[in-house]
Amino acid sequence: MKRMKRKHLLQHWRLVVQILAFLLFVYLLISGKNKLWMLIMMAFLLITPFWGRLYCGWLCPLNTLLRPVNWLVSKKARRLAKDIPLIGKSPWLRAVIFILFLLVFLMTLRGIIKINLIVLLAPFAILTTIFFTGAAWHRYLCPFGVLFSLPAGVSRWRFHINPDRCLACGRCRRVCPAGAIAVNEAPEKSYRILPRYCLFCFACQEVCPRSSIELTAARPASSREKMTRNL
Repeated sequence: MKRMKRKHLLQHWRLVVQILAFLLFVYLLISGKNKLWMLIMMAFLLITPFWGRLYCGWLCPLNTLLRPVNWLVSKKARRLAKDIPLIGKSPWLRAVIFILFLLVFLMTLRGIIKINLIVLLAPFAILTTIFFTGAAWHRYLCPFGVLFSLPAGVSRWRFHINPDRCLACGRCRRVCPAGAIAVNEAPEKSYRILPRYCLFCFACQEVCPRSSIELTAARPASSREKMTRNL
């Protein structure tokens, strides 16, 4: 019971941090200090190899903006979200989007483009979230997500699913906003969390009935044993 209360409390704190970060972003946007937010983003990019995509899950204004959009879609529309078409998952398309993002980002820093890049992306993010699953934006189409996913793949702190406790019920996979939980079908059904896509939102940990999802910097014992056997 106490563990569940701590999990819910963490989600409340995350929401508070997101709202405060969003208000700070709006203030900097209105006051013409867009570059300061970009510096904040770059600072979090530097710690991504240690703490994963904290920026994406806790500070990103786009992610905060999409929270009420997700709520409205699920509560009002009552529809099943569609998966993104295969072309949207193409690494070539992601590479093109990322290159365009870098060009626009540099033009924004040099003052050639006056509109903040996040503001430019907001309508596209909202439309994507309305018509497709959350993973379509967070995992495949968001250029900031692509940028942070590169160092996040080697992050020291990450979530692991303890196979000895996991029931393979799939609750964690259903609530993950970024599609960061993969399925292993053999030798038996199990789940694993891909750190490059994980937003550190703790949603999976919150819904796990067996508390099998752990945040750790160490490789799980079961993984070490498998590696030893393979050697």
